[in-house]
Amino acid sequence: MTTRRPFRIRRRAVLAVGPLLLTPVLLVALLGAGEQPKVASPHGPLKADCAQCHGTENWNYVAGRGFDHKTTGYALEGAHAAANCDGCHGDLRFGRVASSCADCHTDVHAGELGFDCAACHTPHDWEPDDGPLALHAARGFPLVGVHARVDCEACHRGAQGESFAGTPSDCFACHAADYQSTTNPDHEQAGMSTDCLNCHSSVAPGWGDSNFDHNAFFALNGAHAALDCAACHKGSFGGEPTTCVGCHQSDYDGTTDPNHAAAGFDTECMRCHNTKAWEPATFDHNATDFPLTGAHATTSCLECHGSGYAGTPTSCYACHQSDFENTNDPDHVASGFETTCEVCHSTTAWEPATFDHAATDFPLTGAHTSTSCTQCHSGGYTGTPTDCYACHQSDYDATNDPDHQAAGFNTQCEACHSTSRWSPSTWDHDTLFPIYTGKHSGKWDSCADCHVQQSDYGVFECIFCHEHNRNDTDSHHPLNDIPDYVYESAACFDCHPRGRAN
Repeated sequence: MTTRRPFRIRRRAVLAVGPLLLTPVLLVALLGAGEQPKVASPHGPLKADCAQCHGTENWNYVAGRGFDHKTTGYALEGAHAAANCDGCHGDLRFGRVASSCADCHTDVHAGELGFDCAACHTPHDWEPDDGPLALHAARGFPLVGVHARVDCEACHRGAQGESFAGTPSDCFACHAADYQSTTNPDHEQAGMSTDCLNCHSSVAPGWGDSNFDHNAFFALNGAHAALDCAACHKGSFGGEPTTCVGCHQSDYDGTTDPNHAAAGFDTECMRCHNTKAWEPATFDHNATDFPLTGAHATTSCLECHGSGYAGTPTSCYACHQSDFENTNDPDHVASGFETTCEVCHSTTAWEPATFDHAATDFPLTGAHTSTSCTQCHSGGYTGTPTDCYACHQSDYDATNDPDHQAAGFNTQCEACHSTSRWSPSTWDHDTLFPIYTGKHSGKWDSCADCHVQQSDYGVFECIFCHEHNRNDTDSHHPLNDIPDYVYESAACFDCHPRGRAN
């Protein structure tokens, strides 16, 4: 450690006034026994009792006789207390001495630090106290860590000694030699930043305790945290890749179980691995376009990826074609089933099948919901008609009350019936001729009251129901007023389609 050079003290020339010391005998002989000589004070206007500083033996200063220097407004502390009076009061004219440090002490700093010596020094010695710490903090370069113990001259070197003005505050200005001589890693060759604080701390005990925050560029987690820098930074610290395969291409190429290169695996290692270790792999299939659910979650990789991993199809049939072709209850191939397995099955199990008929053009309602599939799909599942008559022709043909065939009923069963049951039918007779409302409501007992031919419901009689006498009917329809009048049921309906008199 460099020893500080103390301030140089410029001592004033001391005028040694040696007062003539005369013995009492000689004085008596010269002046006479009854008269004392008057001695002029060398201290000028100082009004103080001589006995406070001097004894009777001689004029030498005797410490501790009672003079208290602090009564002058300047207490003597430290080295000042041990100094001779003439060290500061060279002419012994005590009232004329200034009290600032610079009046007695030559400024070795040439005014660079001002003239307040007490800012750094104490009266005890020239070694700086805590003043430089406060001064440094005020100037924007606090002395912390190792810097707080460094000798001033280590940083403030000038041609004539210590120099303070213009001292640079950046690390590299003082530590260029440290930067250039560092070999592990070689800072110059690696092109590392000259801003030392990027990696080092001013409060650390040495250079070795680097605090470089790698997380700002590439977080060091898992096994990466224990690696030596040179493992990734082979002679350079700029432009290194941050992708896994950028460093681990050889690991990827050398893996055989499974063979990553042959299988066309993605080179994004983090899809399957983490930074702790290569195994166990933790590939998240749910992050792909094919999440693993149900039975797929427990299936081994090779069952689906037997030919590699790249380009594996995601359709059910691509993997389950053999299941589709071997199913015979029902026979999927013969029935012409669609190969979109998910329409009927889930990933949990093949059975029970959960085909949603409501998602088709023929939702199952009423009695259809409890009908077995083969009752409608006896000839297969593809192309099954959706009109009622296609399945219920035998019901239509066999109905005799009324006889649908003989009567020429419409084959659109839904016009009269619902899917709940055949009867009661819900055909609305009022759409053709009102019998549930108006004059005819409650006037009939059965269809045969009007439809006299069960084989043809297009034949009906109005005359028989109303029991009109033709003469009376004719009288109500004079030809002068109704020239088209004819006494027959069809004519009645033509004029009275809604059953009203007018």
